[in-house]
Formats: sequence, structure tokens, C-alpha cells
Amino acid sequence: MKDSNPIKTGNSLDVAWLLLAALLLVAGVYAYYAFEELPIFVRVGGVLVSLALAAVVLLRTARGQNAWQFVQSSRAELRKVVWPNRQETMQTTATVLVIVLILCVFFWLLDMGLAAITRQFTGA
Repeated sequence: MKDSNPIKTGNSLDVAWLLLAALLLVAGVYAYYAFEELPIFVRVGGVLVSLALAAVVLLRTARGQNAWQFVQSSRAELRKVVWPNRQETMQTTATVLVIVLILCVFFWLLDMGLAAITRQFTGA
């Protein structure tokens, strides 16, 4: 079976784009700490802008394009999933809670029994 979306390999220009993206991220974090006199929302906004710019730069690389294709195919698969309705979810949750409660009581009783046996052997 032939793959309709072959994996693209990068070139030397991709390395430059990756370095630029890393530089943008580092610059955003550096600016956050360098401009402490600015209000926090301005500094956080600067980091978010640098993050967005780095993402745009990353999408220009072969790895970024492959990652974007993966995200798109994942979203398509999510649309195909048959999700449980509310009743099924509540029944499953209740079943799990009951089993957990039963196991808690079982292990509590087992612990008490083993502690009693240990006390008998140690004479405490």
C-alpha cells in the first residue's frame, strides 16, 4: 500500500529555520525577565507573541509540516470516534467507583488481619 503523505525530509535551510525559532523563544523568555519594570500582562504577551512567531517559523520546516499533517489527521480521527453517551459514562463511572470501594475495604481488612497476625508473633 502506497502512503499518500510521504514524510518530507529537511534540508540545510530547515536547520536555519529551527535555529531562528529557538532564538525567538529564547528572546521572548529573555525579554520577560529583562523588562521587569513593565506590567506582567505586557511581558506575558511578549512571550506569547514570541511563541506564536516561533510556531509560524517552525511550520516552514519539513518537521513542522509533518507535525501539522499529524495534527490534521488526528483531528480527522477524533471526528470518527463514537463517544459514549451520558448514561454509558455515568454507569461506567459508578461501576469503577463501586469496584474501588470494594477493593479499599478488602485491603483495609487484609491489612488489619496481617497486623493482628504480626502482633501475635511479635507479642506487641
